Amino acid sequence: MRLTVAVPIKHRSSLEASLGHEVRKAVEWTEGAPADVVVGMAGDGPLAQCPVWPGEEGALALIRVGYERLLDRQNMERLHDVGKALASEQNLDRLLDMILTHGRNLLLAEAGSIYLVVGGTELLFAHTQNAKVTLPYTRFQMPITGASMAGFSAQTGEILNIPDVYHIPTEAPYRFNESFDRQAGYRSTSMLVVPIKDTQGEVLGVLQFINRLEGEEGEGRCIPFRAVDEQLAQSLAGQAGVAIKNANLRKDIEELFEKFVDASVKAIEQRDPVTRGHSGRVAELTVGLAEAVNRTETGVFGTVHFNDRQLRELRYASLLHDFGKVGVREQVLVKSKKLEADRLEILLQRLRQRQQEEMLAVLRQEWEKGAAFDPARWQAWEATHGAEATELMNLLIRSNEPTVMTGDVEAGLGRLETFTFTNWRGDAAAILDPSDLERLSIRRGSLSDLERLEIESHVTHTYEFLKKIPWTADLALIPDIAYAHHERMNGKGYPRGLSREDIPLQSKAMAITDIFDALTAQDRPYKSAVPLDRSLDILRQDAEGGHIDNDLLDLFIGAKVYEKTVKPGN
Repeated sequence: MRLTVAVPIKHRSSLEASLGHEVRKAVEWTEGAPADVVVGMAGDGPLAQCPVWPGEEGALALIRVGYERLLDRQNMERLHDVGKALASEQNLDRLLDMILTHGRNLLLAEAGSIYLVVGGTELLFAHTQNAKVTLPYTRFQMPITGASMAGFSAQTGEILNIPDVYHIPTEAPYRFNESFDRQAGYRSTSMLVVPIKDTQGEVLGVLQFINRLEGEEGEGRCIPFRAVDEQLAQSLAGQAGVAIKNANLRKDIEELFEKFVDASVKAIEQRDPVTRGHSGRVAELTVGLAEAVNRTETGVFGTVHFNDRQLRELRYASLLHDFGKVGVREQVLVKSKKLEADRLEILLQRLRQRQQEEMLAVLRQEWEKGAAFDPARWQAWEATHGAEATELMNLLIRSNEPTVMTGDVEAGLGRLETFTFTNWRGDAAAILDPSDLERLSIRRGSLSDLERLEIESHVTHTYEFLKKIPWTADLALIPDIAYAHHERMNGKGYPRGLSREDIPLQSKAMAITDIFDALTAQDRPYKSAVPLDRSLDILRQDAEGGHIDNDLLDLFIGAKVYEKTVKPGN
């Protein structure tokens, strides 16, 4: 800090000898105005001026006034800078570190600590700094009582300015805890303890600064904190209170979002139990792939970086990417076979009834001929018709599986189409209704075309649901990221058929991890988990076919992101 002073040359030496050490270091003498302080000559002195000589005492007083005003101006500028810095930080731990760093620089304090009020009855030792010694610290809580200096300040809302903590007056209710000094080989001397309050006056915590250092840069010996330091610390504590309140509010909002997302994922999994854990695994893999992008310094992703907020946004989008399944009919959503179990039971019963009807027809023909009942022949007929019924029922069960249809099953369905039974009206009716035949003829999987469209509609349901949520600005892309996770590089994805250029990078990453987890998941009752090597081969084929991003897949495999959920050999 420099204070320019213009005085007649003949008075300089005597004035300089009478100035205090700090003021003398700051003064820079000039030949004339303009200067910060102008005394005994004409000209502009914005901090202090007197065109006539006021005498040495008067001149000294004006220089000191100018110094104090310059100091105030500098402190105001520094507080303004501190306020801007604190307002820009929303992570509470980094904010606490920033408060101590700026506070120590502002007050020229060698060390400092910060306590936070927890539950209104306890203080959390949240953060500490010391320029002289470095020791690991452990967070701990202690009751808010007047026995400690921090507790006294939190309890009463008062500032404590103690010249030497080892000589606290006996009548004071608080005492200094010497344990840290003993452990660290440190000597705490002067201490300034200031309550952190919000705009309503509620105490949120306590700032504690230790060992005020002499000199403009804090290069001198330890001295007591001054009255002006109290004012600065109080101003800093006010800014810290607002920043901590905002950070806590943001933390509360984030925890609310976390609980909302967690509840939403549980709702999805309860609706579709067979995919339990899928959303969490996709989130872990997708964020892992984004982190791998961050570690890439060259190539396609060399200039791409996801910050902490974007990673959190991607995690939420991944966790919620299937939420729209709540809008899909449950019988479609959890459909693991082509026919529902009760429908299959009816068809199997019809086949068994057909067998019994054929047996009765044979028996009636024998009676009409007057033939006697022959147990041996009856058992032979029963075995023949029973074997046929069993074969047909096995065919029906096989055709109901969601596997790729084989030629013999397809031919067998043609036979079943022609069979009839007697319904409750006594009329002949087809065993298989047209809708049964249509479902059983699905060549792969368990869903009809209409049912598959209904399943695919979950993406649109997800988007419509997510866009109604008032996300904060740093989470605003969640709906769009989730909306595009089934789009494909060749433009043949759904629901919008986006081209490669229009698909967000985050969605391209999620497309890979979504497919990978669907292949390797071990909790699907309708299929076995695909081995890791085979799953990666399928992904490579998808990339070659223009379905997923080849560069991201190379990174997914090269960085072994898949090991977050599937270990080699499993």
